[in-house]
Amino acid sequence: MPELPGPGSLCWRLLGQRRMLLVTGRALVLEAALPAGGAALTQHSTYRTRPLRRLELTLDSLQRLTYGDENTREKEFARIRRLHRHINGIDEQGRPYSGLHDESRLWIALTLFDAMVEMERLGGRPLSAAAEAQLWNEWRTITVCFGIADSAVPRDLAACRAHWNSVIAEELEDNPEVRHLLGTLYATVPAPDWLARCPQPLWHFARTVAGSVMGSVLRADLPVAYRRRLALRAGRRDRAVSWLVHRTGRWVLAGQPTRLRYLPLAASALEGGPLEPRTARRPLPKPRRAAGLSRPTRVAAFFDDVLDQTGDGFITREDLYATARGVCWPLDLTDRAEQCVYDAFDTWWTQLSALDTDGDGRVSRAEFVTGTLPVGGHASPYVQDGLLPAMEAVFDAADGDGSGHLDMTEYRRIFGPKLHPADLSRAFHELDSDGDGQVTKAEFLDALAQFFTVRADFEAGARLFGR
Repeated sequence: MPELPGPGSLCWRLLGQRRMLLVTGRALVLEAALPAGGAALTQHSTYRTRPLRRLELTLDSLQRLTYGDENTREKEFARIRRLHRHINGIDEQGRPYSGLHDESRLWIALTLFDAMVEMERLGGRPLSAAAEAQLWNEWRTITVCFGIADSAVPRDLAACRAHWNSVIAEELEDNPEVRHLLGTLYATVPAPDWLARCPQPLWHFARTVAGSVMGSVLRADLPVAYRRRLALRAGRRDRAVSWLVHRTGRWVLAGQPTRLRYLPLAASALEGGPLEPRTARRPLPKPRRAAGLSRPTRVAAFFDDVLDQTGDGFITREDLYATARGVCWPLDLTDRAEQCVYDAFDTWWTQLSALDTDGDGRVSRAEFVTGTLPVGGHASPYVQDGLLPAMEAVFDAADGDGSGHLDMTEYRRIFGPKLHPADLSRAFHELDSDGDGQVTKAEFLDALAQFFTVRADFEAGARLFGR
């Protein structure tokens, strides 16, 4: 691997700033505007149902690439390449796309470079020509390490800008994902986990205000040429709001200590500390747990919260692949080990599709709940032949040392980012039926079977996901 930018580089100074949050919307719109990008978001991304979680994972990954040591960076590059290997398909116009296509990955890298440059310009302190050229040289090294062919990456800043302008003028398009990002997204975004106890009316008001502000910022910040393509007008109010947001962001954060001015992983690295795991940085508030959930209600919640990754009320093969990506992402897997998980989920979909009683190629919530009800007091064939083999593959992937059991560290890798630490501990100890501090495969799979068969909510299976 080439020597990557280290302490003192512009990448270190710019990428981890919290002000990057103000330009990620621009970057995501431009990524979605690429024909392959819009299709990939539609068919594979979870940003519609979990936009904040999706943003947090992306920023965490970028921080590990920029601020991590050599071993951390190598693992993150490998993780990203494995992720993109499973993103492929055909869009609604019959055009094939692939997450490993050099042009698509290069465009994503260019939008992130552009975001750093625009963050400084919009904040009122644009980079000099020399600094921008230096930043591109640093970012080019990182881009090549993604596995993109060196010959496909512009050699210098002038070539980078020429390529950027060419893509905007000739390739970017208007599509439903772009329009969703420009408006509807903010009207439906759920409250983040750390605001779980925020009253719904207050959250609805807050996201309405945020949506109005971010809509103005996006309209004002998009490249002029692409804005014209969308027939989108940035009025005086939009430009004023953008100016106020970006300048205020810079002024407010300028005098703050590193831990407030930078995102958590970046702040830790800049202060000489390790890249801390998410659960050590910010424990989530304990969720309110409803007692006595009926089996259909619990299974329907599993459908909504775990399987329906795209949030459209149906399960497809792409939803299961997104679930598999969520399982594999926090684990350091070999290509073979990861493929085993995807193969198991693929087999699961083959079995699960039998629940599609109306033949529309999708499984609805009602079809799923009905199909998973126990038969004669035992788990349905769907659970026995589909879910359990898939979860056995998940267990094997999480069991990094091949010991045949999960300790708390291994269990946390799968469920830790999603659960409050108290719920995580409670679930683990209830799964550990013999109290030896380890969850065996048999205990794990038995709890899953219970989840779909028990009537009450105090058994280990009902607590499997911390509830």
